[in-house]
Amino acid sequence: MTALSSADNTPLSPDSIAWIRLSSCYLPLANPISDAKVLTGRQKPMTEIAMLFAEIETREGHRGLGLSYSKRAGGPGQFAHAREIAPALIGEDPNDISRLWTKLCWAGASVGRSGMGVQAIGAFDVALWDLKARRANLSLSKLLGSQRESVRCYNTSGGFLHTPLDQLKVNARASLDRGIGGIKLKVGQPDCALDIQRVQAMREHLGDATPIMVDANQQWDRPTAQRMCRIFEQYNLIWIEEPLDAYDYEGHAALAAQFDTPIATGEMLTSAAEHGELIRHRSADFLMPDGPRLGGITPFLKVAAQA
Repeated sequence: MTALSSADNTPLSPDSIAWIRLSSCYLPLANPISDAKVLTGRQKPMTEIAMLFAEIETREGHRGLGLSYSKRAGGPGQFAHAREIAPALIGEDPNDISRLWTKLCWAGASVGRSGMGVQAIGAFDVALWDLKARRANLSLSKLLGSQRESVRCYNTSGGFLHTPLDQLKVNARASLDRGIGGIKLKVGQPDCALDIQRVQAMREHLGDATPIMVDANQQWDRPTAQRMCRIFEQYNLIWIEEPLDAYDYEGHAALAAQFDTPIATGEMLTSAAEHGELIRHRSADFLMPDGPRLGGITPFLKVAAQA
């Protein structure tokens, strides 16, 4: 844990940032998570998530709490980067959120404007937005101009590749009984026939009315993705997620143009500019920006504006 505060004789306005506290911890997972990247040896099973928290307080005592995260690697580096750039916020007006995002980028410019550096910035950015919402006595969604009171959600945690098919059916039914609106299944096994078998079995088990999505976690090459997308057309899927490498803009665009089943991607991209390339290439029917990975709410809104 690291705490920063302004010196007693520092001339600050009542609205300025006077105090920042950073903390990090590891959140253990009840069960290790394995997807296609694990089965192919590119990554190890995920057993924990490194969390980064930033708490910001003004001289008037208004506080905001933000978070970011890192999976499998990068947690200590993310915390170290946040600790180095945090002093840039002391004395600043917390309402200048966009300007402060840029200032934090310049404070750590040597590491670039994507990746671990902006993920650290994300914790500060979320804290600033949280502070602004609290001062306005609004939820963040209301502050941002919400259009609806609720949104449908889906469950992924019951559909990882290590889960046997029988248990997958139990997990999916339990999720639907709790009011969760859809089920996402992991695919991308070395034997594609196993993926087809699981998707077919789950469609038969849940019926045609249940929204089902699949996520290949960047496993397939272009020929395999073409073949699997063609086969999956018959199962009325909501989307096929990350069938190709996250940065294969042209490949995703070709799939989106060729098949009726929507293509979803963007989760692993680390900047608004990279999402701009997805949009420019028409690579996805569903964009999936990850707020902390992008650097917080500020760049997330930039992606939304581009879309």
